[in-house]
Amino acid sequence: MSSHPPVAALRVANEAFLVSSTIERCPKTMMIRELVVNAIEAAETAASDKYVDIMSAAIEGVRKLCIRNTGRGMSAQELDRICDLASSLYKENSLDANFGMGAKVASLPSNKHGLRYRSCKDGVVSEVIMCQRDGVYGRLRRGDNPDGTGIDVIDATGICQAEGGYDLTRDWTEVVLYGQSAAQDTVADPYAGNPRMEPDWLLSILLLRFFRLAPDVAVRLSPTIIGGGAPRPLMTLSGMESLAERTEVVETPSGIRIHYRYDPQAGDSPRAAIGIGHPAALGAIVYKNEIYDPRTDKAWVLDAPIYGIPFGAKFCSVFVELPDDYLVRPEAYRQFLRFRGGDQRQVFLHDFGQLVMTYLPAWLKDVIRSHGPQQEKFVGEVEDELRRLVAELEIAPEYKPPPPAAPKADVAKPDGQQPRKPDIETAKPQLQSEAKPPAPPPAPPKKNFERPPEIISLEDEALIEERGLKGRAAKFYPTSHQLFVNLRYPAVTAIAEQLEAEFEGALNPERMRSVAKTVAGWAITRRVARALVYSLSKKAAGWPAEDVRRAQSPESFSLVADDWSSMVEPSRLRMREELGADWQPAETAAELGIGLAAGFSQAA
Repeated sequence: MSSHPPVAALRVANEAFLVSSTIERCPKTMMIRELVVNAIEAAETAASDKYVDIMSAAIEGVRKLCIRNTGRGMSAQELDRICDLASSLYKENSLDANFGMGAKVASLPSNKHGLRYRSCKDGVVSEVIMCQRDGVYGRLRRGDNPDGTGIDVIDATGICQAEGGYDLTRDWTEVVLYGQSAAQDTVADPYAGNPRMEPDWLLSILLLRFFRLAPDVAVRLSPTIIGGGAPRPLMTLSGMESLAERTEVVETPSGIRIHYRYDPQAGDSPRAAIGIGHPAALGAIVYKNEIYDPRTDKAWVLDAPIYGIPFGAKFCSVFVELPDDYLVRPEAYRQFLRFRGGDQRQVFLHDFGQLVMTYLPAWLKDVIRSHGPQQEKFVGEVEDELRRLVAELEIAPEYKPPPPAAPKADVAKPDGQQPRKPDIETAKPQLQSEAKPPAPPPAPPKKNFERPPEIISLEDEALIEERGLKGRAAKFYPTSHQLFVNLRYPAVTAIAEQLEAEFEGALNPERMRSVAKTVAGWAITRRVARALVYSLSKKAAGWPAEDVRRAQSPESFSLVADDWSSMVEPSRLRMREELGADWQPAETAAELGIGLAAGFSQAA
């Protein structure tokens, strides 16, 4: 029987290349996440006073970002060991836990000049500087031993005593970011201008990464970072729940917790992370207390109809918190989540759009409606027409309700008594004259068709801008099944002007302008909405999903609306109906023809 292992383990032929490529591929912006998570995990090992301080350190007169935590310290040998990739202390190397290379890999691309680690253990401070020199990543040599080997880790106890500000009576660990050069201020400019960061970059990253912290660990921000006279604790989005006017958490059968919030004072700054003001509204996925795929600012407002929030999105926040055993996994650098199994595609917030919309609380729906515009009277009429068109085209519903549960078989009762049976033996026999006529054949099942899209007409410039409809006729959100129509689109104006010219004198100018504008809005809305319904029918005709999406794009709807001249005749008839007895036709057909020709020429 063979004694050797069944598999010959793979080796690394070019170790230097593997180390360098692993580091260089890491997204720079994950640096703070990795450093802070490491610091929090270490602080949890402290017997008391568990905290992480984010501050600045002066290195040769230049500010450098510094992160220091309490908790179990490291000896010189341990500090030397954790500098290797895929190496860690007291942690698990696994796909779902710690890789042992995150902080180093994420930090070195932006700190080739140096990444200084100091750790105090039993009153002795050891120090190592990781860096890149001559294209090689490693530990900075600080001298030579008598045997000719280089000194990588030094005893910095005396240095810390001379500098002051260090407590050597307890264990701690500190990392300082030197950046790409000695002159770089890594507090204000952590990536040497690539990318360029806003003044509140650190607060933004912390707020949009950590939904909640370990309950017994405090992350404190130094006055050298945020100003003021004393350190301030970091406030996470979970802790800010009390700032909102109303909140609700709904747990779905699969264990997903959806956090709904409404905050009419929602701001536009991350400074709420230190308790100043209210946080801006956003949507995000939460997994194991960390935030993924955050949708903020204009991106959140633009996407909000996907989640059933067409209006007031800048005051509404939604967090989809996945259970720890959900079938997802962070990718190697913790930048985003992937689904397990299958093609392991990236997880996006919009994957849960239908779920968020389904469980939207009634009170929040009322809030959303209160922020919406008053709808035109013709909208219901157009939706009724679309309902008939959907039935005519026999468009199957996109979202089918689950089939009813099968009836449960009778089972014995707990006391052993058999389920009750119908009393057929004791029932009075029916006489022939009492026999009931045969039951009529069952009616054929009623066909279910797709519901017509909900039409939302927009005339307010701010709302048109919010929906990304400037210069576009309409936009369709498949998840919420809503069609937004821009009533300020040039085609609407062109039809309205045409009608005003043709029906001049029938009403006073102001009233005439209002009626013409309403009729023009009806015409464009009807035209675009019918085009949308026809696009919905193309799935059954074999169109690929991508082609259907293109047919439903704002650009496609705009081209449909641009052919406004074909809608003039129905608009003219509608205008006559609206005017009723106020409409006096032209004296002769010839005069009417001349007037129409002139009108078309002017509009063109």
